[in-house]
Amino acid sequence: MIPIRFGDKIIELDIPEENICFNLKRNKFDAEYSEEEEIKRALENPVGSKRLKEIVKKDSSVVIMVDDRTRKTPQKLILPFVLDELNIAGVKNSQIKLIIATGTHRDMTPEEILERFGQDIIDRVEIENHDCNNNLVDKGLTRRGTRILVNENVLDADIRITVGASLPHHPTGWSGGAKMLLPGVAGKETVNAMHLLGATDAQLGKIMTPMREEMEDFAEEVGVHFIVNVILNEKNELVKAASGHFIKAHREIVSWGMKLNGVEFHEPADITLSSSYPFDYDLTQADKGMFSAARATKPGGEIILLSPCYEGVAPTHEEEMSRLARYDDDTLWKMLDDDVIGNRFAASECMYLNYVKRNFKMTLTMNDPMLANIMGFYYLSAKDLQRYLSRRIFLDKNIKIGIINNSSEILPMPVA
Repeated sequence: MIPIRFGDKIIELDIPEENICFNLKRNKFDAEYSEEEEIKRALENPVGSKRLKEIVKKDSSVVIMVDDRTRKTPQKLILPFVLDELNIAGVKNSQIKLIIATGTHRDMTPEEILERFGQDIIDRVEIENHDCNNNLVDKGLTRRGTRILVNENVLDADIRITVGASLPHHPTGWSGGAKMLLPGVAGKETVNAMHLLGATDAQLGKIMTPMREEMEDFAEEVGVHFIVNVILNEKNELVKAASGHFIKAHREIVSWGMKLNGVEFHEPADITLSSSYPFDYDLTQADKGMFSAARATKPGGEIILLSPCYEGVAPTHEEEMSRLARYDDDTLWKMLDDDVIGNRFAASECMYLNYVKRNFKMTLTMNDPMLANIMGFYYLSAKDLQRYLSRRIFLDKNIKIGIINNSSEILPMPVA
Protein backbone atom coordinates (compact mmCIF):
# COMPACT_ATOMS: atom_id res chain seq x y z
CA MET A 1 0.00 0.00 0.00
CA ILE A 2 1.20 3.49 -0.87
CA PRO A 3 0.25 6.34 1.50
CA ILE A 4 -0.56 9.80 0.13
CA ARG A 5 -1.80 12.85 2.01
CA PHE A 6 -5.19 14.43 1.42
CA GLY A 7 -5.09 17.34 3.82
CA ASP A 8 -5.11 15.99 7.37
CA LYS A 9 -5.97 12.48 6.17
CA ILE A 10 -3.82 9.74 4.68
CA ILE A 11 -5.16 7.67 1.78
CA GLU A 12 -3.69 4.19 1.29
CA LEU A 13 -3.50 3.27 -2.40
CA ASP A 14 -3.01 -0.18 -3.89
CA ILE A 15 -1.13 0.36 -7.15
CA PRO A 16 0.90 -2.45 -8.78
CA GLU A 17 4.63 -1.76 -8.67
CA GLU A 18 4.94 -2.11 -12.44
CA ASN A 19 2.51 0.79 -12.93
CA ILE A 20 4.44 3.20 -10.67
CA CYS A 21 6.95 5.33 -12.56
CA PHE A 22 7.91 7.62 -9.67
CA ASN A 23 7.02 8.45 -6.08
CA LEU A 24 8.68 11.78 -5.43
CA LYS A 25 9.54 13.15 -2.02
CA ARG A 26 12.05 15.74 -0.91
CA ASN A 27 15.64 14.60 -1.14
CA LYS A 28 17.30 13.47 2.07
CA PHE A 29 19.11 16.41 3.59
CA ASP A 30 21.27 15.97 6.68
CA ALA A 31 21.39 19.24 8.59
CA GLU A 32 24.87 20.09 9.82
CA TYR A 33 23.57 21.99 12.83
CA SER A 34 20.52 22.13 15.05
CA GLU A 35 17.81 24.60 14.01
CA GLU A 36 18.95 27.19 16.56
CA GLU A 37 22.63 26.75 15.70
CA GLU A 38 21.87 27.12 11.98
CA ILE A 39 20.02 30.40 12.51
CA LYS A 40 22.90 31.75 14.62
CA ARG A 41 25.44 30.59 12.03
CA ALA A 42 23.55 32.35 9.23
CA LEU A 43 23.20 35.62 11.16
CA GLU A 44 26.88 35.58 12.11
CA ASN A 45 27.98 34.86 8.52
CA PRO A 46 25.80 36.98 6.22
CA VAL A 47 26.14 36.66 2.45
CA GLY A 48 27.17 39.85 0.62
CA SER A 49 26.45 42.04 3.62
CA LYS A 50 27.68 43.21 6.99
CA ARG A 51 26.10 41.66 10.06
CA LEU A 52 22.70 43.05 10.91
CA LYS A 53 23.97 44.57 14.17
CA GLU A 54 26.53 46.49 12.11
CA ILE A 55 23.95 47.84 9.66
CA VAL A 56 21.50 49.37 12.12
CA LYS A 57 22.05 52.32 14.40
CA LYS A 58 20.65 52.55 17.91
CA ASP A 59 18.12 55.19 16.82
CA SER A 60 16.99 53.25 13.70
CA SER A 61 13.32 52.50 13.15
CA VAL A 62 13.02 48.94 11.88
CA VAL A 63 10.33 47.06 9.97
CA ILE A 64 10.53 43.28 9.73
CA MET A 65 8.35 41.81 6.97
CA VAL A 66 7.24 38.26 7.72
CA ASP A 67 5.17 35.75 5.77
CA ASP A 68 1.63 34.77 6.72
CA ARG A 69 -0.27 31.59 7.61
CA THR A 70 -0.03 30.31 4.00
CA ARG A 71 3.66 29.59 4.56
CA LYS A 72 5.39 27.24 7.01
CA THR A 73 8.36 29.41 8.01
CA PRO A 74 9.03 28.80 11.74
CA GLN A 75 8.80 32.48 12.62
CA LYS A 76 8.59 31.97 16.38
CA LEU A 77 11.91 30.11 16.16
CA ILE A 78 13.76 32.60 13.91
CA LEU A 79 12.54 35.99 15.08
CA PRO A 80 14.01 35.96 18.62
CA PHE A 81 17.49 35.66 17.11
CA VAL A 82 16.83 38.56 14.73
CA LEU A 83 15.41 40.71 17.52
CA ASP A 84 18.35 39.88 19.79
CA GLU A 85 20.75 41.00 17.06
CA LEU A 86 18.90 44.31 16.79
CA ASN A 87 18.83 44.74 20.57
CA ILE A 88 22.59 44.13 20.78
CA ALA A 89 23.01 47.06 18.38
CA GLY A 90 21.01 49.26 20.74
CA VAL A 91 17.68 49.13 18.90
CA LYS A 92 14.82 48.97 21.40
CA ASN A 93 11.83 46.70 20.85
CA SER A 94 9.64 49.81 20.72
CA GLN A 95 11.51 50.87 17.56
CA ILE A 96 10.67 47.59 15.79
CA LYS A 97 7.46 46.67 13.99
CA LEU A 98 6.51 43.32 12.41
CA ILE A 99 4.34 43.62 9.33
CA ILE A 100 2.70 40.43 8.09
CA ALA A 101 3.19 40.45 4.31
CA THR A 102 -0.25 39.21 3.34
CA GLY A 103 -0.25 40.66 -0.18
CA THR A 104 -3.93 40.29 -1.07
CA HIS A 105 -4.49 37.31 1.25
CA ARG A 106 -6.93 37.72 4.11
CA ASP A 107 -5.72 39.09 7.45
CA MET A 108 -4.38 36.66 9.98
CA THR A 109 -6.67 36.34 12.98
CA PRO A 110 -5.41 37.00 16.54
CA GLU A 111 -5.48 33.25 17.16
CA GLU A 112 -3.39 32.57 14.05
CA ILE A 113 -0.94 35.32 15.02
CA LEU A 114 -0.51 33.77 18.46
CA GLU A 115 0.06 30.32 16.94
CA ARG A 116 2.55 31.59 14.37
CA PHE A 117 4.59 34.06 16.41
CA GLY A 118 4.04 33.08 20.03
CA GLN A 119 3.19 35.22 23.03
CA ASP A 120 6.82 36.23 23.65
CA ILE A 121 7.05 37.95 20.25
CA ILE A 122 3.58 39.48 20.61
CA ASP A 123 4.64 40.97 23.95
CA ARG A 124 7.98 42.11 22.59
CA VAL A 125 7.15 44.06 19.41
CA GLU A 126 4.15 45.54 17.59
CA ILE A 127 2.60 43.28 14.94
CA GLU A 128 0.15 44.27 12.24
CA ASN A 129 -1.35 42.79 9.08
CA HIS A 130 -0.53 44.54 5.84
CA ASP A 131 -3.54 46.24 4.25
CA CYS A 132 -3.43 46.14 0.44
CA ASN A 133 -6.14 48.82 0.20
CA ASN A 134 -4.99 51.48 2.65
CA ASN A 135 -1.93 53.27 4.02
CA LEU A 136 -0.09 53.06 0.70
CA VAL A 137 2.53 55.23 -0.96
CA ASP A 138 2.65 55.70 -4.74
CA LYS A 139 6.23 55.22 -5.95
CA GLY A 140 5.46 55.71 -9.64
CA LEU A 141 6.13 53.25 -12.44
CA THR A 142 8.79 50.61 -12.94
CA ARG A 143 10.65 50.38 -16.24
CA ARG A 144 8.12 47.70 -17.24
CA GLY A 145 5.21 50.02 -16.53
CA THR A 146 4.02 48.51 -13.24
CA ARG A 147 2.57 51.11 -10.86
CA ILE A 148 4.12 50.63 -7.44
CA LEU A 149 1.89 51.12 -4.41
CA VAL A 150 3.56 49.98 -1.21
CA ASN A 151 2.90 50.01 2.54
CA GLU A 152 3.72 53.43 3.96
CA ASN A 153 4.98 52.07 7.28
CA VAL A 154 7.48 49.90 5.44
CA LEU A 155 8.86 52.81 3.43
CA ASP A 156 8.97 55.12 6.46
CA ALA A 157 11.28 52.75 8.36
CA ASP A 158 15.02 53.38 8.36
CA ILE A 159 15.77 49.66 8.07
CA ARG A 160 13.76 47.04 6.17
CA ILE A 161 14.28 43.33 6.91
CA THR A 162 12.50 40.27 5.54
CA VAL A 163 12.22 36.84 7.18
CA GLY A 164 10.79 33.95 5.19
CA ALA A 165 11.33 30.64 3.43
CA SER A 166 12.39 29.89 -0.13
CA LEU A 167 10.54 27.29 -2.19
CA PRO A 168 9.92 26.57 -5.88
CA HIS A 169 7.12 28.96 -6.75
CA HIS A 170 4.93 29.72 -9.74
CA PRO A 171 4.95 32.42 -11.07
CA THR A 172 8.00 33.89 -9.26
CA GLY A 173 10.32 30.93 -9.91
CA TRP A 174 11.41 30.73 -6.28
CA SER A 175 9.87 32.45 -3.29
CA GLY A 176 11.92 34.44 -0.80
CA GLY A 177 14.23 37.42 -1.14
CA ALA A 178 12.59 40.64 -2.30
CA LYS A 179 9.22 38.91 -2.73
CA MET A 180 8.30 39.87 0.82
CA LEU A 181 8.42 43.54 -0.24
CA LEU A 182 6.73 43.12 -3.60
CA PRO A 183 4.10 41.80 -3.74
CA GLY A 184 4.05 41.03 0.01
CA VAL A 185 3.40 44.56 1.29
CA ALA A 186 2.18 46.12 -1.96
CA GLY A 187 -1.17 47.61 -2.90
CA LYS A 188 -3.78 45.50 -4.66
CA GLU A 189 -3.12 47.15 -8.05
CA THR A 190 0.60 46.32 -7.79
CA VAL A 191 0.00 42.74 -6.66
CA ASN A 192 -2.36 42.19 -9.59
CA ALA A 193 0.02 43.69 -12.15
CA MET A 194 2.97 41.66 -10.90
CA HIS A 195 1.07 38.39 -11.09
CA LEU A 196 0.04 39.17 -14.66
CA LEU A 197 3.77 39.31 -15.50
CA GLY A 198 3.87 35.59 -14.77
CA ALA A 199 0.79 34.63 -16.75
CA THR A 200 2.52 34.05 -20.07
CA ASP A 201 4.88 31.14 -19.36
CA ALA A 202 5.66 28.32 -16.92
CA GLN A 203 8.02 29.97 -14.42
CA LEU A 204 8.38 27.28 -11.74
CA GLY A 205 11.98 26.75 -10.65
CA LYS A 206 13.52 29.49 -12.77
CA ILE A 207 15.94 31.84 -11.03
CA MET A 208 15.13 34.95 -13.05
CA THR A 209 11.53 35.57 -14.04
CA PRO A 210 9.65 38.76 -14.98
CA MET A 211 8.27 38.96 -11.43
CA ARG A 212 11.70 38.42 -9.85
CA GLU A 213 13.25 41.15 -12.00
CA GLU A 214 10.46 43.57 -11.11
CA MET A 215 10.64 42.99 -7.37
CA GLU A 216 14.43 43.15 -7.23
CA ASP A 217 14.53 46.37 -9.23
CA PHE A 218 12.22 47.97 -6.69
CA ALA A 219 14.04 46.52 -3.69
CA GLU A 220 17.26 48.00 -5.08
CA GLU A 221 15.59 51.39 -5.45
CA VAL A 222 13.99 51.71 -1.99
CA GLY A 223 16.32 49.46 -0.04
CA VAL A 224 15.81 46.04 1.50
CA HIS A 225 18.66 46.11 3.98
CA PHE A 226 18.78 42.51 5.20
CA ILE A 227 17.01 39.18 4.66
CA VAL A 228 16.84 35.88 6.50
CA ASN A 229 15.67 33.01 4.29
CA VAL A 230 15.43 29.35 5.22
CA ILE A 231 14.60 25.97 3.73
CA LEU A 232 12.61 23.27 5.51
CA ASN A 233 12.52 19.50 5.25
CA GLU A 234 9.41 17.32 4.96
CA LYS A 235 8.82 17.63 8.72
CA ASN A 236 8.93 21.43 8.41
CA GLU A 237 12.22 21.44 10.29
CA LEU A 238 14.68 24.21 9.45
CA VAL A 239 17.73 22.62 7.83
CA LYS A 240 19.49 25.56 6.17
CA ALA A 241 19.45 29.35 6.52
CA ALA A 242 21.06 32.26 4.73
CA SER A 243 21.12 35.91 5.72
CA GLY A 244 22.42 39.12 4.22
CA HIS A 245 21.99 40.90 0.88
CA PHE A 246 18.50 40.47 -0.59
CA ILE A 247 19.84 39.06 -3.88
CA LYS A 248 23.07 37.31 -2.89
CA ALA A 249 21.63 35.61 0.19
CA HIS A 250 18.52 34.64 -1.78
CA ARG A 251 20.60 32.94 -4.47
CA GLU A 252 22.57 31.16 -1.76
CA ILE A 253 19.44 29.69 -0.16
CA VAL A 254 18.00 28.78 -3.59
CA SER A 255 21.14 26.74 -4.31
CA TRP A 256 20.48 24.78 -1.11
CA GLY A 257 16.78 24.60 -1.96
CA MET A 258 17.64 22.89 -5.23
CA LYS A 259 19.52 20.19 -3.32
CA LEU A 260 16.51 19.55 -1.11
CA ASN A 261 13.53 20.20 -3.40
CA GLY A 262 14.92 19.47 -6.87
CA VAL A 263 13.88 15.80 -7.17
CA GLU A 264 14.86 13.69 -10.19
CA PHE A 265 12.57 11.41 -12.17
CA HIS A 266 13.28 9.29 -15.25
CA GLU A 267 9.93 8.83 -16.94
CA PRO A 268 6.91 11.14 -17.19
CA ALA A 269 3.60 9.74 -16.00
CA ASP A 270 0.31 9.16 -17.79
CA ILE A 271 -1.41 10.06 -14.50
CA THR A 272 0.25 12.10 -11.78
CA LEU A 273 -1.18 12.17 -8.27
CA SER A 274 -0.16 15.50 -6.79
CA SER A 275 -0.61 15.97 -3.03
CA SER A 276 -0.23 19.64 -2.14
CA TYR A 277 -0.10 18.99 1.62
CA PRO A 278 0.51 21.04 3.75
CA PHE A 279 -0.53 23.89 1.40
CA ASP A 280 -4.22 23.07 1.58
CA TYR A 281 -5.73 26.40 2.66
CA ASP A 282 -7.29 27.19 -0.71
CA LEU A 283 -6.89 26.53 -4.43
CA THR A 284 -4.56 29.50 -5.03
CA GLN A 285 -2.10 27.85 -2.63
CA ALA A 286 -2.74 24.21 -3.54
CA ASP A 287 -2.53 24.88 -7.28
CA LYS A 288 1.26 25.16 -6.96
CA GLY A 289 1.09 21.38 -6.97
CA MET A 290 -0.40 21.49 -10.48
CA PHE A 291 2.66 23.21 -11.90
CA SER A 292 5.13 20.84 -10.31
CA ALA A 293 3.07 17.91 -11.62
CA ALA A 294 3.03 19.46 -15.10
CA ARG A 295 6.82 19.03 -15.24
CA ALA A 296 6.48 15.28 -14.71
CA THR A 297 3.35 14.40 -16.72
CA LYS A 298 3.10 13.43 -20.39
CA PRO A 299 1.44 16.06 -22.60
CA GLY A 300 -2.25 15.21 -22.67
CA GLY A 301 -1.91 13.09 -19.54
CA GLU A 302 -3.90 13.55 -16.35
CA ILE A 303 -3.00 15.45 -13.21
CA ILE A 304 -5.05 14.69 -10.10
CA LEU A 305 -4.55 17.36 -7.47
CA LEU A 306 -5.27 16.09 -3.97
CA SER A 307 -6.18 18.95 -1.66
CA PRO A 308 -9.29 19.60 0.44
CA CYS A 309 -8.93 23.39 -0.25
CA TYR A 310 -10.47 24.10 3.15
CA GLU A 311 -11.21 27.75 2.32
CA GLY A 312 -12.40 27.14 -1.24
CA VAL A 313 -10.77 28.86 -4.21
CA ALA A 314 -9.47 31.85 -2.21
CA PRO A 315 -11.17 33.90 0.51
CA THR A 316 -10.41 37.22 -1.21
CA HIS A 317 -10.66 36.16 -4.88
CA GLU A 318 -13.21 33.35 -5.18
CA GLU A 319 -16.14 35.27 -6.64
CA GLU A 320 -14.18 36.80 -9.51
CA MET A 321 -12.14 33.66 -10.20
CA SER A 322 -15.35 31.64 -10.41
CA ARG A 323 -16.74 34.15 -12.89
CA LEU A 324 -13.62 34.23 -15.06
CA ALA A 325 -12.70 30.54 -15.03
CA ARG A 326 -14.64 29.76 -18.21
CA TYR A 327 -12.70 32.23 -20.40
CA ASP A 328 -9.57 31.50 -22.42
CA ASP A 329 -6.46 33.67 -22.20
CA ASP A 330 -7.21 35.78 -25.27
CA THR A 331 -10.64 36.65 -23.89
CA LEU A 332 -9.19 37.45 -20.47
CA TRP A 333 -6.58 39.79 -21.97
CA LYS A 334 -9.31 41.49 -23.99
CA MET A 335 -11.43 41.91 -20.87
CA LEU A 336 -8.44 43.36 -19.05
CA ASP A 337 -7.85 45.82 -21.90
CA ASP A 338 -11.53 46.78 -21.78
CA ASP A 339 -11.29 47.21 -18.00
CA VAL A 340 -14.26 44.94 -17.27
CA ILE A 341 -12.42 42.80 -14.70
CA GLY A 342 -12.60 44.13 -11.17
CA ASN A 343 -10.01 41.77 -9.70
CA ARG A 344 -7.01 41.52 -12.01
CA PHE A 345 -5.27 39.03 -9.71
CA ALA A 346 -8.18 36.67 -10.36
CA ALA A 347 -7.54 37.02 -14.10
CA SER A 348 -3.87 36.09 -13.68
CA GLU A 349 -4.77 33.05 -11.57
CA CYS A 350 -7.27 31.90 -14.20
CA MET A 351 -4.57 32.21 -16.86
CA TYR A 352 -2.25 30.04 -14.74
CA LEU A 353 -4.99 27.44 -14.45
CA ASN A 354 -5.70 27.66 -18.19
CA TYR A 355 -2.13 26.54 -18.82
CA VAL A 356 -2.67 23.20 -17.09
CA LYS A 357 -6.18 22.80 -18.50
CA ARG A 358 -4.84 23.29 -22.05
CA ASN A 359 -2.09 20.75 -21.71
CA PHE A 360 -3.49 18.08 -19.39
CA LYS A 361 -6.69 16.51 -18.17
CA MET A 362 -6.92 18.38 -14.86
CA THR A 363 -8.83 16.67 -12.06
CA LEU A 364 -9.43 18.06 -8.57
CA THR A 365 -9.98 15.94 -5.51
CA MET A 366 -11.26 18.62 -3.14
CA ASN A 367 -14.06 19.09 -0.65
CA ASP A 368 -16.42 21.00 -2.95
CA PRO A 369 -17.29 19.21 -6.24
CA MET A 370 -19.42 22.09 -7.51
CA LEU A 371 -16.56 24.53 -7.07
CA ALA A 372 -14.19 22.21 -8.94
CA ASN A 373 -16.61 22.11 -11.87
CA ILE A 374 -17.18 25.88 -11.80
CA MET A 375 -13.42 26.34 -12.10
CA GLY A 376 -13.43 24.14 -15.20
CA PHE A 377 -11.89 20.99 -13.76
CA TYR A 378 -12.94 17.38 -13.58
CA TYR A 379 -13.88 16.24 -10.08
CA LEU A 380 -13.00 13.04 -8.27
CA SER A 381 -13.84 12.37 -4.61
CA ALA A 382 -11.07 11.10 -2.36
CA LYS A 383 -13.06 7.98 -1.51
CA ASP A 384 -13.34 7.10 -5.23
CA LEU A 385 -9.63 7.59 -6.02
CA GLN A 386 -8.65 3.93 -5.60
CA ARG A 387 -11.60 2.73 -7.68
CA TYR A 388 -10.72 5.19 -10.44
CA LEU A 389 -7.05 4.18 -10.57
CA SER A 390 -7.92 0.47 -10.55
CA ARG A 391 -10.28 1.05 -13.49
CA ARG A 392 -7.62 2.93 -15.45
CA ILE A 393 -5.10 0.14 -14.83
CA PHE A 394 -7.67 -2.49 -15.88
CA LEU A 395 -8.20 -0.61 -19.18
CA ASP A 396 -4.47 -0.14 -19.81
CA LYS A 397 -2.09 -2.61 -18.17
CA ASN A 398 0.90 -0.46 -19.19
CA ILE A 399 -0.35 2.83 -17.79
CA LYS A 400 2.25 4.71 -15.74
CA ILE A 401 1.25 6.48 -12.55
CA GLY A 402 3.44 9.00 -10.73
CA ILE A 403 3.08 10.37 -7.23
CA ILE A 404 4.36 13.70 -5.94
CA ASN A 405 4.25 14.27 -2.21
CA ASN A 406 4.35 17.84 -0.86
CA SER A 407 3.94 18.90 -4.47
CA SER A 408 3.63 22.61 -3.70
CA GLU A 409 7.24 22.46 -2.52
CA ILE A 410 8.89 20.04 -4.95
CA LEU A 411 10.57 20.78 -8.28
CA PRO A 412 10.58 17.59 -10.43
CA MET A 413 13.80 17.38 -12.48
CA PRO A 414 13.79 15.11 -15.57
CA VAL A 415 16.90 13.01 -16.19
CA ALA A 416 17.73 10.87 -19.19
